[in-house]
Amino acid sequence: MNRSLMVCQDKFEAAKLQQVGSDAINDLESCVNKSIEDNMKTLPHLVARLKSSFSISDQPK
Repeated sequence: MNRSLMVCQDKFEAAKLQQVGSDAINDLESCVNKSIEDNMKTLPHLVARLKSSFSISDQPK
């Protein structure tokens, strides 16, 4: 997540240098939203891997 947000920030800084100010803010917001959505999609897979690693089952005891 941190890396993808840093990419968004880098794109924003580059856009500011190119004098594309108002579009840069919109692009930054869009990039951040997409990064968050993409990372949220990976959470179920990460949870499954962690459960597997720690031998945790979904069944109640």
